[in-house]
Amino acid sequence: MGPATIIAQGTKLKGEINTDCHLHIDGEFEGNINSKNTVMIGKSGFVTGEIYAQKLIVSGKFNGTTESEVVEILPLGYIDGKIITSELVIERKGIFMGESKTKQSSTDKIHKTTPINKPTNDTI
Repeated sequence: MGPATIIAQGTKLKGEINTDCHLHIDGEFEGNINSKNTVMIGKSGFVTGEIYAQKLIVSGKFNGTTESEVVEILPLGYIDGKIITSELVIERKGIFMGESKTKQSSTDKIHKTTPINKPTNDTI
């Protein structure tokens, strides 16, 4: 897993987090999270705000908006808000209330090609 930042149960934070490492939240956080890695909201975790991450895993509660490549709601996990993702997984007894939109990954995008002008056989 590599380096990780942990917000322990009983801890309340408000603000903005920018991280390249794994983030695990068992306490309460209100604000914005920008992560190039996985954000995990543990069973006792509660997050309100916006999360931009490679992967979001929720077994606690999340209220807000997320734009992540992968979003997983584990059993008894709860998301209320807006999800923009390429892959959404809701396990049995996971709860999602809100709106979800599919995020096109760069490999799925259709590229528009422009025709190449062919040389003509005109002579002078």
